[in-house]
Amino acid sequence: MEGVKLSEVELRLFGELFGLCDMDCSGAVSPSKATELFLSSGLPQETLQKVFELCGATRIHQFGRSQFYIALKLIAVAQCGLPVQVESL
Repeated sequence: MEGVKLSEVELRLFGELFGLCDMDCSGAVSPSKATELFLSSGLPQETLQKVFELCGATRIHQFGRSQFYIALKLIAVAQCGLPVQVESL
């Protein structure tokens, strides 16, 4: 998460969500579980696909804590109407 600034509130909330989604305590969240959560954002599928690509989850086929937090931050950016790009973080 180098270069990505998260507030204490974001760190706490994202940490709680990660814990809920990391069902087997493996330190990673499956793409299917992440998709289930991310769809609740109400964002279009195309936007969520871009989030997956930008956070690196499509390369490693899972969400480590870093990828998960970046994805949540990108989703928040998109919900504010800003472009979904790393520079928006």
